[in-house]
Amino acid sequence: MEYITGFSELTLQKINQAGEYYVYGLIDPRNDRLFYIGKGTGNRVFHHVVESSKNPESEKEKLQTINSIEASGQHVKHILINWGLSEAEAFASEASLINLMNYISDIHLSNIVAGHHTNGCLSVEEIEKVYGAELLNIDEIIHKILVIKVNKLYNHHMSSKEVYDVVRGVWRANISKVKQVEYVLGVYNNLIVACYKPDRWYTVSDIDIEKLPQHINKDDLDNIQRRVLFECDNITSLDENQIFYLNKSIEQLGYIQKSQNPIIYINI
Repeated sequence: MEYITGFSELTLQKINQAGEYYVYGLIDPRNDRLFYIGKGTGNRVFHHVVESSKNPESEKEKLQTINSIEASGQHVKHILINWGLSEAEAFASEASLINLMNYISDIHLSNIVAGHHTNGCLSVEEIEKVYGAELLNIDEIIHKILVIKVNKLYNHHMSSKEVYDVVRGVWRANISKVKQVEYVLGVYNNLIVACYKPDRWYTVSDIDIEKLPQHINKDDLDNIQRRVLFECDNITSLDENQIFYLNKSIEQLGYIQKSQNPIIYINI
């Protein structure tokens, strides 16, 4: 079948009869795995390949995947999951699909954010834990804190060691600033799922490659040399402050809860 890089006008007219929006997916032909979900109109589904060709050094996982596919001599497989949608329907469909795919442990999407006005896919037990959690007030935070949002990396299947790995790094941060941090809070959907007291901070360039978190792609080392990560000598014994923060909700901390930045400092 001929590889196409855009829809004909006739095709666009027909798929737009009920609504001009659609939800699409990008698939890696090397393993037939879905790696990105999006919404759009017109020829939006094809734009990512064009973007990747213009940004070969990009650190975006989506663009790196596309560049790798193209370098192998193959092409991204484009699919329309649903079409003839209104904008509101497309937003809801995209978000629901991303949430579901991210909840399934062996599927890893390269979407940076979960979707429009969504909190992710949760079990009923997790819903109760998130929305039934005691709220953390800003005046209760008396330590130098680094909040790390792990919505994209965390899932409910993880062991305590895996949670530690996704929270500890690697992050875009200033090494001298993070060394002031007393406690690191790993936050998933507003819930503090982990609290660590770092013993050491490193930049990637200063640490043995074997000590990097397991989820870090070793092929990306050249691009992450200045990023930071921490180590704890003990992640099982918690002090009274860690116990206090753990399993509380940051829902009331508006500027932190709404921030798109995955790392936020408090009292630093």
